Amino acid sequence: MTTTLSNKLAFAIVAACLSCTIVPAQFAWSVDQESPTPETPTTQTGLLAASEFDDRVQTTLQWWRDRDRWRSDVIQAIRHRDPEISDRARWVQSQWQRGILADTPTELADILSKVSPAEAIEVLLEAGRFRAATVAMEEAAGTIEYEAILARVSLVVESRYPIYARIAVLQNSLPDLIAFLDRASANKKMALCRDDLIRSPGDSPSLPATAETWRDDQRAEALCVMHLLRGNHEAASEVAQQHDELAQQQPPPTDEPNTSRHSLNRVVRMVTSDWKAIAEESAQEAKRLDESANEGSAAEQQFARDEAVRHWSDTLLAATRSGNDSLRQAAIDALKREREKSLSPSYETLRWRSLLIHGEVDSAIDLLEQQSPREASAIAIKTSRHARGLQLLGFEAERLDTQLEQWIDEAIHQQRSVSEEELTSGSGVAPKEKVLDCLALMRTAIDIGRPDIAYRIATQLSDSRMYVKASPGRESVLTQHFVLATLAATNKTDWIFELAAPEKPSLLSRLSLRLVSRVVEPTNEELLYYLNWFIFHHRPEWSTERSFITACEIARAAPEDIRKHREWIDLLGEHLRSGESEEDLQRRTKVDEYTLSESDVPSAQQWEALFEAHGRADFVRGIVRGMAQSGDLPARLKLLTDRHRDDSHAPTPEDFESIWQELISEPQRVLNAGLRDDAMIGFQVVLQQFMFAQRDGDQSLADELRTQLRVMAATPSTDMRQQMADALAGAGMWDLAEDLYQSLLLVTAFESDETLALMDIARAYNRFVLRRTTAASADEGNAAEAELEQLPPDAIEKRLQAIRWYDLGFAGTLAASDYQEINYVLLPQLILRNQLELILQSDLQQLNADEQQEVERIFELLLRFEPIDIHSAELMLPRIKQLGMTQSADKWLNRIVDAGMEHLRQFPLDATTANNVAWCAVRNHSRLDDALEMSRHAVSVEPNSAVYRDTLAEILAQQGEIDQALLLEQTSLLDDPGQWHLHLQIDRFKSMKEDE
Repeated sequence: MTTTLSNKLAFAIVAACLSCTIVPAQFAWSVDQESPTPETPTTQTGLLAASEFDDRVQTTLQWWRDRDRWRSDVIQAIRHRDPEISDRARWVQSQWQRGILADTPTELADILSKVSPAEAIEVLLEAGRFRAATVAMEEAAGTIEYEAILARVSLVVESRYPIYARIAVLQNSLPDLIAFLDRASANKKMALCRDDLIRSPGDSPSLPATAETWRDDQRAEALCVMHLLRGNHEAASEVAQQHDELAQQQPPPTDEPNTSRHSLNRVVRMVTSDWKAIAEESAQEAKRLDESANEGSAAEQQFARDEAVRHWSDTLLAATRSGNDSLRQAAIDALKREREKSLSPSYETLRWRSLLIHGEVDSAIDLLEQQSPREASAIAIKTSRHARGLQLLGFEAERLDTQLEQWIDEAIHQQRSVSEEELTSGSGVAPKEKVLDCLALMRTAIDIGRPDIAYRIATQLSDSRMYVKASPGRESVLTQHFVLATLAATNKTDWIFELAAPEKPSLLSRLSLRLVSRVVEPTNEELLYYLNWFIFHHRPEWSTERSFITACEIARAAPEDIRKHREWIDLLGEHLRSGESEEDLQRRTKVDEYTLSESDVPSAQQWEALFEAHGRADFVRGIVRGMAQSGDLPARLKLLTDRHRDDSHAPTPEDFESIWQELISEPQRVLNAGLRDDAMIGFQVVLQQFMFAQRDGDQSLADELRTQLRVMAATPSTDMRQQMADALAGAGMWDLAEDLYQSLLLVTAFESDETLALMDIARAYNRFVLRRTTAASADEGNAAEAELEQLPPDAIEKRLQAIRWYDLGFAGTLAASDYQEINYVLLPQLILRNQLELILQSDLQQLNADEQQEVERIFELLLRFEPIDIHSAELMLPRIKQLGMTQSADKWLNRIVDAGMEHLRQFPLDATTANNVAWCAVRNHSRLDDALEMSRHAVSVEPNSAVYRDTLAEILAQQGEIDQALLLEQTSLLDDPGQWHLHLQIDRFKSMKEDE
């Protein structure tokens, strides 16, 4: 039977406390302590110093048991002049500070008495003693340790909340958990967690008690999020306006006289799509700043110039999204305008980024050229302005063949001329300018169909003597490493494997290994090294290069790699299963052979990922079993899922519950484990139990588990909320998953600092919505007859909302310093295409005037970004024709084909563009003669490409040359029998021939 302090140990603890007058060092002292008061003690206080020992003990215990009644007396007694009275009062306070109450089990009380107040709160939460944890938090308030305790408790709750939540539901103590959160919420994420638990239809949001210690902006942001989650847009706007007005009346948070403030009202308007108001106010403020740019001190003038650009950027964003064409053009003109005085660098970046994402590509390139010609070149190349891109790098397209060797030699000479002092000192690690230009040329050459040029640059710059940094005691950085990093952004993985392969084991560069691992994810550096070591020792007759390349191909696990290296996977799997791998570290090695250390041995999770990639479920299952037997809880959970379990043992609810019990056993373990990261396992356990209950038709149990999941999903951790949303979606609980994503988006949108977090969440939400609104995939159809999927209105609305968030998240990156510049080309196109597709995916037979106008606007913007827009021409132009916009569709196709033919006149060996433009023409049954010319050209450049021959066959078939088309497809099938599309084409052409 469990005993409590009130009936067994209380007297002993009080007696021990009174045996000395020294107060334990870990007791938290109140910051509002005052000098002892000379006042006459109350009757109860006097009893603490009574002559009868039993009276003193009984009074102490009485105070301790009834905190609500006697707390003020205890606080007063702590300051008493009589040391016995103050010591007894301090003992009572120390018990409360650790949550040791009258009903605390003896064993738990013993643990709590030996730890600090902060640690005690952690143990109490693990034990589900939420009322006691609340008492401890209340006692911490006002102490010098309060902020530290609050910060630590916040981290604990964020990492373990799902565990606490389920315990609270199971023991009917959810109100106690809510009361604890009221006293422990250190930020708006925890406040939202509390709000999720107490929110009800028609209520008004309230902040937790701890919000009194927050900054004004934190309180306002939390209230705005809560109002928006309730759909109260006006209330959120009112809170934001009041906050901004008060903030304007206060001095700036920095010493700078002019500091840009975070406008909460602007954020509210953005998330509620009130772009019209943003456009008008931003334009007005931008004009005011432009007018004052020549007034005041130099610093004030600089501030006005910079802030004017920021407001014009906001104007352009908002005017574009609200359809205010006049303000949009005014913003573009203002951002393009040449300036007599310079802007701060970050505002120059904001200026060209704002223009670029709104289709002003050439103007953006002109501005970026002044900052970084190399980055401007990358933008030009990515928008099919290849000649301009080469010119920005200092190269001429007409001289690529005649001057290539000269350019490479100049780069090598410049790099080798770097002094030893420069190589060994300083923190910068970058090759010289001419090397960087050649690396950019290498990528461009790949884009324009000149892999020969790219390969020549790659091999020449990979010379091992080309040092970039040679710091003593560290691995040297070579130009070869920059070649590998540049190629990692292309599809030339075979080149990467070849260039990184060492001539002998002693020359293997760990940095090269790390760079290669980036293109063979999820394989990491350790597993890649082990594969190399394993192959090297099992095939000693092979060259070092061959062993390395084989290891890389196994790690890449592309379809051709899986077919090619089945025997190696069998050998590796048997090596692990037989136990031979346990002797790997004892293997003797000779001079200049690979050696294996403990840090090079892959983890079970790494092996699992590799065998999963190779489709070897048998090996994966064995690895997971081994992990489970060693106590790995995620592995135990995997064994119970349909994918990994043994068919002879059907999992039961008890199997899952045993994992849960493991998670909550021994609350004191939290003291030795740090911040535990196994809370998601608890959520997954309950989700699996819910799915089993639904499968078995136990609706009562399913309802109970659904309630538990809802409470667990209120976690303050944004990372965990996203994981939970994806898991719930997998279980078909779409609405709860949607709620989680909506709260995630709003919380992240109100972060005061400019981060990429909202973009990441918006991207994940977009994937979630696509998953939710996409019907079960049909069998693979014929690419030549593919059409856009038509969607019901509710699915279109959901996708539109997801795209709005994506657009909003992307707009928030304009001021970010750590976002790749090329994204400002790719992502605007992605957003525009998604918007256009949603217009075209309706089940209408004809577009109305407004829809046609929007299609015109979006497609024109897309062609400004990418004059050779293959994706839009292939998928969308046929649907645009179906919806009655034939003239516009033909016009756009002609522009794309003309741009493609002009590109081929400049870069005739670009077989990819020739084939793609030809395919776009044939998909639209237009410009077939030009398509035939381009397709034949592509096949002549790359005659072994089955894909290019398939395009030619389709054109011939549409022109009535079905026999030639059939012959081409049949020969292509011999070269690439795995292409199912070719089988479909042959059947289709045979059917066409029969119909003649």
